[in-house]
Amino acid sequence: MQFINPTMLYGLLAVLIPIAIHLFNFRKYRKVYFSNVRLLNQFRKKTRKRSRLLHYLVLASRIAAIVFLVIAFAQPYFPAPSGIQAGKLNSVSIFLDNSYSMEAAGEQGRLFDDARNIAISIAGAYDADDHFQLLTNDFEGKHQRFVSREEFVQLVRETVLSPSVQSLEAIHARQRDLINRNRTPAAAAYVLSDFQQSTLLSALPDSSASYSTFLVPLKNKKTGNLYIDSCWFSNPVIRHNEVANLQVSLKNVSGNDLEKIPVKLMINGFQRAVAGADIPAGGSATVTLSFNNPETGTFKATVEINDFPVTFDDVYYFTYNVSSSIPVLAINEGEPNPYLSSVFSLDSTISFSNVNTRQVDYSTLPSYRLIVLNELKSISSGALRELSAYVNQGGNLLILPSFEAGTEPLNQLAAALAISGANHTDTARVLVAGINTNHPVFRDVFEREVAKDENINLPVIRKHVRYVQASNSRGETLITLENGDPLLIAVNTGNGTIYQSAIPFTDIAGNFPRHAVFVPSLLNIAFQSDDIQPFMHYTGTTVGIRVYENIKGGDQVFRLKNLQEDHEFVPEMRKIDGVYYLFVKNQANKAGFYDLAYGDQTISILAFNFNRKESDLRVPDMDALEKLTANIPGLSIMDENAASITSAITGNTSGKKLWKWFIAAAMLMLLAESLLLRFFQQWQVSRTQSVN
Repeated sequence: MQFINPTMLYGLLAVLIPIAIHLFNFRKYRKVYFSNVRLLNQFRKKTRKRSRLLHYLVLASRIAAIVFLVIAFAQPYFPAPSGIQAGKLNSVSIFLDNSYSMEAAGEQGRLFDDARNIAISIAGAYDADDHFQLLTNDFEGKHQRFVSREEFVQLVRETVLSPSVQSLEAIHARQRDLINRNRTPAAAAYVLSDFQQSTLLSALPDSSASYSTFLVPLKNKKTGNLYIDSCWFSNPVIRHNEVANLQVSLKNVSGNDLEKIPVKLMINGFQRAVAGADIPAGGSATVTLSFNNPETGTFKATVEINDFPVTFDDVYYFTYNVSSSIPVLAINEGEPNPYLSSVFSLDSTISFSNVNTRQVDYSTLPSYRLIVLNELKSISSGALRELSAYVNQGGNLLILPSFEAGTEPLNQLAAALAISGANHTDTARVLVAGINTNHPVFRDVFEREVAKDENINLPVIRKHVRYVQASNSRGETLITLENGDPLLIAVNTGNGTIYQSAIPFTDIAGNFPRHAVFVPSLLNIAFQSDDIQPFMHYTGTTVGIRVYENIKGGDQVFRLKNLQEDHEFVPEMRKIDGVYYLFVKNQANKAGFYDLAYGDQTISILAFNFNRKESDLRVPDMDALEKLTANIPGLSIMDENAASITSAITGNTSGKKLWKWFIAAAMLMLLAESLLLRFFQQWQVSRTQSVN
């Protein structure tokens, strides 16, 4: 037992007053003469003992009344296990979940509104002098300090929903750091959330703190949610005047089957496709939206559905590009390769040009999406540096060996570009055994799998270079020969792709340049070399966003502007291997389209979406939540409404207060004294009457 006002215990000295009164106020007996007192001797002894007993009982009741009254004014209590100490300064940290899942319906409206009311009620249960700190998913700077109760309430009322999400581990660590820095005698932390399994419970703290943390789960009304999970094109290269197929993944987080849900595709503000989707309860479905691209350029597109009450994930923003031209350059040792010229002239989208190795202007390399090294016999160190920088910045190479030069130029490229080197030239005749139809270059070329079609006519190779592929090689074999050697390898390196051919495109090497598979393979390599920019980005992403446009120096800054929200900011910029990367962090906090400007010129359009982790509204029940947190000391769960939570907190902050019990005990002692005195008086009257 402890006391809020222990100095009041000095009042116990007041018990000397009734003791003194009883010591110095003895009863004076009056002598009464009788002729014969033989009959009264026994009666006198009995009454004197009874009188002394009554005096002691009255004295004890008065002393007990004073003791109980003094202890009551000292405000005794049994301390609570929370670490909060009554009468001392406390630090109270409250995490308020403001993620979009809190849009779900609660007992009195949105869960977010319920959480704000509970946060204010928690603050009201503490003393006005205590320190309070609000924490949200945004981890904003203004929330990294303790404030007064009035300021805390104001911060709670100003809090709005945010796309940011945090795990319980990160929340616990941040609260611990802030409480330790505040240095008050005692502290407590609260977490108000719906405790989604996909976000907040994705990572749990592995250590406890010196204070108690109370988890307050807010229960939604089992509201389901239909949302757009992701979108992608069947072929990432969107070509002019060709049909594109957009795949849309929908998820149904509810207990009801959904039928004929309209899914709309909007491009530059106009509806271009619509489809109906049937999604089973707790399942998903993929819908295909097909459309044509009669124009070139960068397009702003959205996929839209209608769902309530959670609406933040009903629109999926993305951008895509339809190139008007794909510039391809062939660097030749001698005469241009006629097969290359013939194939690349088949598609007007490809802008093909040839240049001799002695006339290359390396400063123009970044303007080409694909560079073909056609049978080079020697490569200077300067050229190797330029080619390496070109690939790191997102360029693509197609390397065709020279039988005359041997393996030396290939090994020079291998050392500079970190790709497979060449061993020797094999002159044995060999057939093509397999084609990797899972790779984008050959994905849509064949109607059925090549390996299972015994009647397909594959190329014959008379002479080829044997590449040495290490066990940890990053290369992916696209065409394999019967002896196991690769004929065509694709290696993703830097920000680009390098294609290594084991043969030059000549008749000496075999019939591959005349075979039917040659044309689609070469065209698709060119198409895959096009600028395939990311579909979209998530708000709050910490990953750098690559700038694909060619920026030539200058001291201008990049700016991102959301036209719908009239929100503009300057992101952090880093230049890595000649490529610019932008880091937006929490600056892009709204879903939508952002214009990317460099100086006064708009160079690109970026799309941002809210993180779909918040879309899964599934939360654990109380038993599951208790099991998850059972092994973490210091964590406890409050499953109450706002009024009950306030009552529970009052008990936790002050412990079990006992002053009322001591007041009652003091009153009981005074009542006992009154009854004893009354009994004593009645006994004296009855004794006098008996004597008379």
